[in-house]
Amino acid sequence: MLQIQTGQKIGRYQVESFLGRGAFAQVFLATDSKGRRFALKVGDDSGGGKYLPRFGEVTVTRDPRAVSPDETPAEAMFLDPIEGARAEILDATEVDELLLKEADLLRAANGHGVPQLHEVFTQNERPVLVMDFIDGSTLRERIRSMEGVKLGWLLQAAQILEFQCAHGWNCHGDIKPENIIITDEEEVFLLDPVPESCREDRIVTTPWYNPFLRWDEKGDAQSFAIILYELMVGALPFDQVPWSLAGTCLNAHSLEEREMSMSLYLAYPPMREINALTPRHVEYMFHRCLCDADYGLSQLCADLNAFLLKN
Repeated sequence: MLQIQTGQKIGRYQVESFLGRGAFAQVFLATDSKGRRFALKVGDDSGGGKYLPRFGEVTVTRDPRAVSPDETPAEAMFLDPIEGARAEILDATEVDELLLKEADLLRAANGHGVPQLHEVFTQNERPVLVMDFIDGSTLRERIRSMEGVKLGWLLQAAQILEFQCAHGWNCHGDIKPENIIITDEEEVFLLDPVPESCREDRIVTTPWYNPFLRWDEKGDAQSFAIILYELMVGALPFDQVPWSLAGTCLNAHSLEEREMSMSLYLAYPPMREINALTPRHVEYMFHRCLCDADYGLSQLCADLNAFLLKN
């Protein structure tokens, strides 16, 4: 990884502070010669979430040497067609390839609900993405601060993604509270879209919010639904992730075995059993996202919008 310190010059930018990290990258606040603020995203030498030693330390504040409670790093998952998924480490070349593909997604998005990409340059033979700095709080920070969360923010995030999927994206790939940011003016932005993997047997995602390891709109809808569950009951629906048969070939296990495994996995505690104040329609949306193959992002947006209009 590029060794970056506060006050350091990278290209024509001066680093002001550390903003946060993902599984395989770090983001810094930087300014140019005119005092304009940007977010610089640079790659680590490896990625893989909880399997990296640097995540053994937890800090209260954001620090490039450790992970804070407001960061849930994604993982690089190797998809074995027989044995299922396992976490793996990415090397610097793979990390750089992901960053450059992410830059393509940001260019295509053109700043609509995502940070605008300004340029990509090379420092010590590693790519650096220069994006808008979005001054706000992530949905994770809002949840932890107990300051109140609006379902309208989730709807805005889903509508942004619906727009981007209609204009070139296949999906986001890593929807989670850390990747939704809300400004003081309550503008909503999506961060860190995950590009299609350069390998068919690998996916980069956060299994807690994508337990079936999908890289499509349906997987994104399920991720939004899991956030809904978390907001309503204060916990995630699944104790173990990913689903044990995620990423396996359909013929690697019998249909009966797959259906039995899926039904057992989906035996999550019903939302209203934990929080009796959960609106029935919210529970309905969650159930449809997780269990109905034909209920996707557009259906979730429509139902969530209808619910908010009535309430």
